[in-house]
Amino acid sequence: MESFEFILIILACVIVASVAERLVRFVSLPLVQIATGLVAALLVPHVAAVHIDSELFLVMFIAPLLFNEARESSKRDLWNNLSSILSLAIGLVAITVLVVGFALNWMVPAIPLAAAFACAAALGPTDAAAVGALGAQVNLSKRQKTLLSGESLINDASGVVCFQFAIAAAVTGAFSAADAGITFLVLFFGGIAFGIVAGFAAFLLITFMRRRGFENNIVHVLYEVFTPFVVFLLAEQIHVSGILAVVAAGLVMARHTPRLTTTSQARLNLVSNSFWEIIVYLINGVVFVLLGMQLPQAMSPAVNGGYGPGPLLGVIVAVTFLVMLVRFVWLVATELFHRRKAAGDERTPTPQLLKDALVTTIAGPKGAVTLSIIFTIPLTVESGAAFPERGFIILVTAGVILLTLVIADLVLPRLAPNEQSGASEEDVKRAEIAVLRNTIDELNAKIAEGTHPEYEPATRVVLGSYRTRLVRAQIELGACGDAVGKLVRETLAVQQRRADELEREILEHTSAQSAAPYYTLLKSIRSTVGYYERGTNIGLRGGGLKGKLHRLRHQLNPGKISDEKAELMYYQTCLFAIELERVAIEYLEGIEAGPDESAAHAAGVLINEHRSIEQTLQERVGRTGEAPGANAGALFDSSQCTLSEQFKLSREYIDMITAASLSIELEKIGEMQGRELITEEISQKLRQNVYVL
Repeated sequence: MESFEFILIILACVIVASVAERLVRFVSLPLVQIATGLVAALLVPHVAAVHIDSELFLVMFIAPLLFNEARESSKRDLWNNLSSILSLAIGLVAITVLVVGFALNWMVPAIPLAAAFACAAALGPTDAAAVGALGAQVNLSKRQKTLLSGESLINDASGVVCFQFAIAAAVTGAFSAADAGITFLVLFFGGIAFGIVAGFAAFLLITFMRRRGFENNIVHVLYEVFTPFVVFLLAEQIHVSGILAVVAAGLVMARHTPRLTTTSQARLNLVSNSFWEIIVYLINGVVFVLLGMQLPQAMSPAVNGGYGPGPLLGVIVAVTFLVMLVRFVWLVATELFHRRKAAGDERTPTPQLLKDALVTTIAGPKGAVTLSIIFTIPLTVESGAAFPERGFIILVTAGVILLTLVIADLVLPRLAPNEQSGASEEDVKRAEIAVLRNTIDELNAKIAEGTHPEYEPATRVVLGSYRTRLVRAQIELGACGDAVGKLVRETLAVQQRRADELEREILEHTSAQSAAPYYTLLKSIRSTVGYYERGTNIGLRGGGLKGKLHRLRHQLNPGKISDEKAELMYYQTCLFAIELERVAIEYLEGIEAGPDESAAHAAGVLINEHRSIEQTLQERVGRTGEAPGANAGALFDSSQCTLSEQFKLSREYIDMITAASLSIELEKIGEMQGRELITEEISQKLRQNVYVL
């Protein structure tokens, strides 16, 4: 039960951090998650003392993270920058282990050299994904992005291998360079070879299943998620590197992922990407929350080796400085070699080269993988004694992770600002509104042409959904959206007051029991013409307690209604809805003529929507002219309207018209891009939204 409660606390922290990150946009998500874990540890102290088995932690967190990084990597970019990536992922990790390991042992003699090497090895991997979570925009070149992604993919594996060697030496107290070299080759190349074989085997199995017609997206995605765990465990069983095996398998499976040649493959990729996005987000969130939970222990002399906050902070700052200094020097040398090879005339570091190296240095903070690795330090050594300074090593590592994230968060946006920032959410929303309006105009034009009257009922239903999207987009748009949102609420209140007046008149002509079916019908009609959420509830309230009981009874037991009666009820309810639209238009026209420019602009936007809704309702019932609801008694005296054919045609063609409307929407996006009204980036985002729909 305690384990279950701990899991719930962790998940709650991840959820809280997700909400808090929306409120403090200037702070990156990893820092928010760390802060959330810290608060949780202060409120519930026992969570900081929970220990997760090292092997379980490794397979649960690192294996899926690396597999996903591999499957999403660009093989072409990795190959074109392979020498630089291997230099950073292997050479830099080895140098970092030696320099930081010796320095940490010298600063804190209580930490054995092998344990210090283990700490340094854990600090080798970078977390480039953390930079993507920064609250501010950062401008990185294509090569910098490729180096960071490729390095974080491979140096995770090299860091883990070095860490495992160092831990083995610390646990057993023995180390042989010759034996270590042979073991390293077996682990390294054996892991890669096994991963390639396992990746091909997994690919062949899924291909066989697909050819047999087993096209179940859920099973395929679960199979894909299941793969890294199986590959890791099998590789460890044959004593090769499970981490390298997972990376190799991920690269192989990503290489053989088919392009979008069928709709079933498109659906599969959509489900797979969404599922992996949730898994990776959850894993990163859990690890950073755990990091925050470890921080309060820094004040405990039993954990920090007797060091006070000052000396402990000094060690963390010194280790961070060394890690970043070694990385900076190595990157300068790597970039100098690359540019000499590419241009052949650059012999000394230039200011731009030094700046690029500094940006790439800071853009490689330590993150989830580093913390995942360091948590796998065993509790005891071979003799049964406690692992020397285990808690202190974890705290130093956690401190370095936190410090590198803070430096990246504060320095990168100023050192490499994104002067040509991408399209803002407001720009995309404005473009979406323009596209929706153009699409609505096109659909209205199709109706006006009258060449295919059989499509008209379904087209009007689709128009309702487009109006719903348009109103939502307008409400979400900046300052104007605030004005529109406020005016929408006021207009709904005006409609409700008129509905109350009509309801009192209606109840004079019929009983509450007879009027009960109209309540649900009015809500349904308003939802099909563009209203959503609160807007659909505006209308009949129920006529007191007795009326509400009749309404509830009708919802539970609608009873059988003849087709003729249903048509008449629909007709009468549409007349009621038309009256509400006319009241809204009259109110908005008064606002539009007022002195408040912002409110007047918002009123102008909404008037067009209400007029369009009124026209749709009028044409549904085949009636125009004076307000039919002005005299509520006319609702129940009106002649029967034949709507059966409209209902039938709407059901028959709704799917076809929906698909056609989405095609029109794509055409409008292309037209706006062609006229340079929107950028290519915005058009891509709008198209992605349409593809999802």
